[in-house]
Amino acid sequence: MGGGLVFLDEQTKQHLLWADVLRGFHPRTPMGRAAWKRLAPFLPGQEREWAEVLAEQERLRREAERDPDWGRGIDACLSRVPDVLPLFPLLRGRQSPGISGWFQLKGFLWQVKALGERLAEKGLQSLLSDVDQDLCQTLLHRLNPDSPLTPSFSLAPAFDERLGILRGQLERLDREIREEREALVREIAEAYGVRPNRWGEWVVDRRSDASRRMAEDRRLLLVRESAFDRVFVPALSPEGERRKKERAELEARIEAVEGEVMQRLAAEFAPHVPALERAAEAVARFDLQWSRMEAARRWGGCRPRLSKGSIRVSGGVHPAVAERLRKEGCRFTPVDIRVDKGATVIVGPNMGGKTMALRTLGLIVALAQHGFFVPAARCEMPLVSFVSGVMGDGQDAREGLSTFGAEVKRVAEWFGKKGGLLLIDEIGRGTNPVEGAALSAAVTARLARSDHWAVHVTHYGEVLEVAGIRRYRTAGLREEGGNREDWTGDDWSSRMDFRLIPLAEGEGVPRQALWIAEAMGMPREIVEDARRRIAGESGNAEGSSDGRKRAERPKAPEKG
Repeated sequence: MGGGLVFLDEQTKQHLLWADVLRGFHPRTPMGRAAWKRLAPFLPGQEREWAEVLAEQERLRREAERDPDWGRGIDACLSRVPDVLPLFPLLRGRQSPGISGWFQLKGFLWQVKALGERLAEKGLQSLLSDVDQDLCQTLLHRLNPDSPLTPSFSLAPAFDERLGILRGQLERLDREIREEREALVREIAEAYGVRPNRWGEWVVDRRSDASRRMAEDRRLLLVRESAFDRVFVPALSPEGERRKKERAELEARIEAVEGEVMQRLAAEFAPHVPALERAAEAVARFDLQWSRMEAARRWGGCRPRLSKGSIRVSGGVHPAVAERLRKEGCRFTPVDIRVDKGATVIVGPNMGGKTMALRTLGLIVALAQHGFFVPAARCEMPLVSFVSGVMGDGQDAREGLSTFGAEVKRVAEWFGKKGGLLLIDEIGRGTNPVEGAALSAAVTARLARSDHWAVHVTHYGEVLEVAGIRRYRTAGLREEGGNREDWTGDDWSSRMDFRLIPLAEGEGVPRQALWIAEAMGMPREIVEDARRRIAGESGNAEGSSDGRKRAERPKAPEKG
């Protein structure tokens, strides 16, 4: 796409509450988390790949729901996969990654083996088809030259017989040192009646006779003292000095042999780095699939299906908003909408749910094209080139633009593109009403002839006069009028019907703002003054727009 327009820009992500929704999306593996950061959405021309990803998730979801224990096993395997990506450059250069690196690589191979076995239980081994399981088994056994096969790693004597010999010598020497030490402890206890603390030190009262005599004992070394205590440790005898030197030499020889072993392993593994990288990529891909499936299970997602023209959503829900409403004891009203190429217009009262319908639609399409099942009862859609929105305060402080200027600049950029889902919340509201209404209608008319799927939320009646558009309204207040005293600022949502309803031909913009204002606490005399002004304007303004003609109180929608 030209012009630097990405599929889902940061401003649109904020409008859609993208980050809030994806808090429930948790790739388990380090490579899965890295893959998510660079994951690209599916775009037009990638319909086959998109369908394959969704079909895989459908199979995974079916098996996870049939066999929860199997699903927990898959989750456990993924959660235990270590980060091996930093090891590959070292191995490619035939450098050993060290003991900890070999431990991680063996753990990776072990979990790949376990994951492959679990998928094979359900006939899903093709989901790791890029993994050479035979090679992984061979490499796993190379890191585990003796029995039994375990997920941990150590440089066992089976790697090099010299390790067994040298470690045996070190063990014998350590035994002699330990026996000498135990003998000294017994002798000191018999001579002075004191025993060492857990650090092997003798702490005695400096005023005691034992303290004086221990200070003269050549078997002991005074290491520190205070106003109250003296602290002694064993002094090294000539034999002890010999053993210390011998031990250091043995440790150096063992370390050298271990280095040789790990260098041989690095040389053996170097030719297999490409296969290991493919295995890591396959695990990352599977992790994304599994994590998308789990996220969709939490929001009750359905598989989006490909359509050739229209975007159709039934029972669409915004998970982040629905969760917040649930905690408040309220319920999200599902969105039902069809958007054809061209322009779709939504009208309705303030706080009636128009903008939330816009957000929900945009979120569902964006999630679908990132390979997710979507939070809806049903979804059919084509792949769009990008999703972009003008919603809320769009001021651009860096360019010194007002909300109106920033929105106009953003919308103007769209006309040089094709095939996007455009989400517009009241273009023109940031300028004077006459020009704003004219601009809003003109933009809608242009979008109606465009290659985009555009949805425009507006209060301007002039927009409804545009030819070739699909029209919706939010149902609005369940009841109007009545006793104003019964209304409170907190219960407005219980009186609002947020459903989207197809707008009948010739039907204008619903006028419920004054009733809402009164319900929210606006003084009645101000509301009545506003009604008189509307009535007077309506009676004296022949030829005005359809929206200005309808000053009469609309009929309340039936309760939904």
